[in-house]
Amino acid sequence: MAPDTAIAPAAARSLASMTKISPCVYFYRPETPSAAPPTTDTASSSKTPPKLVILATWMGARDPHIAKYLAQYQALFPTAPILLLRSEPRHFIRPGSAASDFAPAVPCVRAIFPNLGTGSSGTASSASVPAASSDSLTPLANEAAGGEANRVPQLLLHAWSNGGASSLLHLRRALNLSPEATATAETSSVPPYTLVLDSTPGAFRYLASYRAFTAGLSGAALWLAAPLVHALCLWYWLRHAVLGRGRTGPLAALRRGLNDALARRAEVRRAYVYGPGDRLVDWRDVEAHAADAERAGFAAVRRERFEGSEHVAHARVDAERYWRVARETWEGVV
Repeated sequence: MAPDTAIAPAAARSLASMTKISPCVYFYRPETPSAAPPTTDTASSSKTPPKLVILATWMGARDPHIAKYLAQYQALFPTAPILLLRSEPRHFIRPGSAASDFAPAVPCVRAIFPNLGTGSSGTASSASVPAASSDSLTPLANEAAGGEANRVPQLLLHAWSNGGASSLLHLRRALNLSPEATATAETSSVPPYTLVLDSTPGAFRYLASYRAFTAGLSGAALWLAAPLVHALCLWYWLRHAVLGRGRTGPLAALRRGLNDALARRAEVRRAYVYGPGDRLVDWRDVEAHAADAERAGFAAVRRERFEGSEHVAHARVDAERYWRVARETWEGVV
């Protein structure tokens, strides 16, 4: 995969190619395969593209930063629809707000995977969903049916930081709770997928949490926000780290959710991208989660430790390596 400097500057600054469905949900409908521009071997994957790419960005990510990753995936999979989920601080402060914020994403997913989590062939309404190519609307075989075909990934997930990874779980929950779904122990709320986890999942650490909520603030804004953020971190520490003994709270739920039985049934491969230069998510917490995944039965777990890069900035340090990992995770090189 070509580094992000190869992407046209205009494409790497804007989300204009996406349809804004809600403040936290955007959808990109690609050109039809016949109309898509030609690509080179270094710009696109040689394997069958995903039926859907879901990008779940870090908390408070800005458009120009998101657009760089979007442009890379548009180059890597020119005919794949892309769903963007944006994480906001309120999703951690009031987790219930995420349900309504990500609900508009459900029809987008169901339009591409009509049989999602069900044993029927019924389809959901797609009135609010931008049209996708016909190749993307092939019904998904029920995960409960088993068989080798169900282990071929159809969905690509890429999450940044704890905010992005949590957004994936919020979406999964929304899919389970939607009227069309009848999730049981035998069905999966997501199709077979591959997963790239960038700078996540972390565990609660007071100073790292403070930095996460004050990232991007300076001067008077930081001075005004600091007492509130410290109070929030202290409350979280008392409630979840002390009284909950590290087993309660959104971060503990995130770490469990990424490795639970539902994920294990659907996930085909995953890769962790992390590094010791990350001051918001400790690299040891990421590696511990990878080890937990292997113990839980996730067979294809890849660790990519980057040196000298900061939180969600690993692609900036070594873009060629970063995008090779993303591509190979999809293609089956772990």
